[in-house]
Amino acid sequence: MRILKIFFFCVMLWGIPTYSFAQRKISGQVLTEQNEPLPGVTILVEGSVPREITTTDADGRFQLTATKGTLLVTYIGYKNQRITLTDKMQLNIVLQSDDQGLDEVVVVGYGKQSKRNITGAVSNIKAEDIVRTSSTTAAGALAGKVQGVSVRAKDARPGRGASIEIRNMGNPLYVIDGVAYGGEGGTDWVGTQNASGADIFNALNLEDIESISILKDAAAAVYGFRAAKGVVLITTKKGSRDEVAKININGYQGWQNLTRFPTMANAAQYTRGLVEAAQNDPNGNPTQVYTREELAKWQAGTLPGYQGYNYEDIVLRKNIPQRYINANVSGGAKKSNYFLSVGHLT
Repeated sequence: MRILKIFFFCVMLWGIPTYSFAQRKISGQVLTEQNEPLPGVTILVEGSVPREITTTDADGRFQLTATKGTLLVTYIGYKNQRITLTDKMQLNIVLQSDDQGLDEVVVVGYGKQSKRNITGAVSNIKAEDIVRTSSTTAAGALAGKVQGVSVRAKDARPGRGASIEIRNMGNPLYVIDGVAYGGEGGTDWVGTQNASGADIFNALNLEDIESISILKDAAAAVYGFRAAKGVVLITTKKGSRDEVAKININGYQGWQNLTRFPTMANAAQYTRGLVEAAQNDPNGNPTQVYTREELAKWQAGTLPGYQGYNYEDIVLRKNIPQRYINANVSGGAKKSNYFLSVGHLT
């Protein structure tokens, strides 16, 4: 017994230096290209379980206990940097500035601003991010692209397939090229009465949209009480002055199928279920639902008036084609500009 205890004790001592070697304390400093310290930089070990993460202090210094792996260094306004861990215990990291994202122009309620100057809750979606989707409506093209924005299908009619809610607060105000649409009292561009802002937004051709800005909270205050639930700010494409005419034609074709559809009960199963429910009800009477003779007719399904119909096969089809084509021309002279577009979806 004593020999066994000594054996286990030696095994424990042998494992301690191995663990100490695997877990290393790494320290260092994160600097800018001008050799200035960067506070608040996020540093994490990719794929670590449990997650090994830290941030730099006011002097840009950090300490991290990590195994071998790859460090991911991220900070707003700077390019992400990945560093493969070696035997070095001290790291000096220099982050490169990423001005391209911060200098991007964003349309807000009172004009245009550079992204670096915006302090409010504003999200911007570019035209190329919208047209890369297979959605048939503008609202559907935003699904999953903006934080705090949910897209819900509330109506099956064409052009009314989805609506937008900002932070689940209800229907926002839609502003298209400076014209505000909201509620149910508007009129869309083809003269439809009682069209909501969502309907008018969904009537837009995806190829005609230049950018979409989502204004939340105080960023939407410039539009007053109508913007209490947020603002969807849409800018459409326009031609440029002194520009040679440009013609753009594109399209696609695809086939649609349901990925999952519930299996429905047939007439025999449905009537049998109603009778069994009445049998299990203490106050129920199965014969008041269907008599034995009626139930037998439904189970056979051969007599007129006692046959079931699979409405799924009647309404739904497989491999439904979807075709889309769009053509537009843009340009301008010294004192005028134009943009003409036509699209067709089947």
